[in-house]
Amino acid sequence: MDWLMRLNEAPTDAGVIAGWEDWLQASDAHASAWAKICRTWAALGDMPSALPETVSQPIEIRAASPAQASGWRVSRRGLGLAAATLMSAGLVAILFGPALQLRLAADYRTGAGETAMVTLADGSSVTLAPETALAEDVSGDRRHVRLLSGEAFFEVERDTSRPFVVEAADASVRVLGTAFSVRDSGHGTRVELAHGAIVLTPDTAQAGGELTLVPGDVVTVERADGKMERSQIDPGDIALWRQGRLAVTDQPLGDVVALIQRQHPGWIVMPEERLAALRVTGLYDLSDPDKALMALTAPFGLTVRQVSPYLQIISSR
Repeated sequence: MDWLMRLNEAPTDAGVIAGWEDWLQASDAHASAWAKICRTWAALGDMPSALPETVSQPIEIRAASPAQASGWRVSRRGLGLAAATLMSAGLVAILFGPALQLRLAADYRTGAGETAMVTLADGSSVTLAPETALAEDVSGDRRHVRLLSGEAFFEVERDTSRPFVVEAADASVRVLGTAFSVRDSGHGTRVELAHGAIVLTPDTAQAGGELTLVPGDVVTVERADGKMERSQIDPGDIALWRQGRLAVTDQPLGDVVALIQRQHPGWIVMPEERLAALRVTGLYDLSDPDKALMALTAPFGLTVRQVSPYLQIISSR
């Protein structure tokens, strides 16, 4: 598990990769442990469930014939380690390939529990929430940024000759000068306007045409069908994560758990899909993600089990 976390934090670090390979090849028990933890994650739905059994199964090598013996010999241990390395390399590609692509595409990026404020070339400022990636294209007559993952709060410098455009997975936002938040929830895009005015354009025709937002407006665009929903919140509650707090109004439990997850160094999972649809309203302290998680789940009588420092499971029993 420790190596899995290290690789997740630094998937391109040659020293980490080399250390992991040395550990993996140190004994058959290590290869077996690696396969076991990978199958554990598969059972939780975070990895492909159909994994080769090579690493944990004894590898049988038949006695070589005299002709074979005179050529080359392959030890049982050598073959086992080779198979383990090949399988593990494939798993790393599956697990960390998207993270590597994100690193390459992003100009700015934050990790778990980390926020950052950046100033763009036009003077606009962006505050990145934890586990957020942003790409910038601000030069000449263009003021475009792409939210690759996570959530960001934008305070845009007014420039009537160059509209500021934020592109997200399901919609784009066009502004002249204002403050607003854009979040990728994993199954849609959520836009919250603090002050000023913005125009939101969904990416799908099913969602309808452009929509002008006023302060306090919240618009979500669902990724599956392009459906848009509009609601209102107190503008003062927008992007409270910048002050270490989380305010939610009638949001799905699964989405709120995902927001707390961004503050937490380990994994938080809910195997029971129905729990994710429960509706939540409340104010939570993000300075202690574990306490926030307990406060979030307690009203529903849910149990939070800490399996290890890296894994917590939310269940109804």
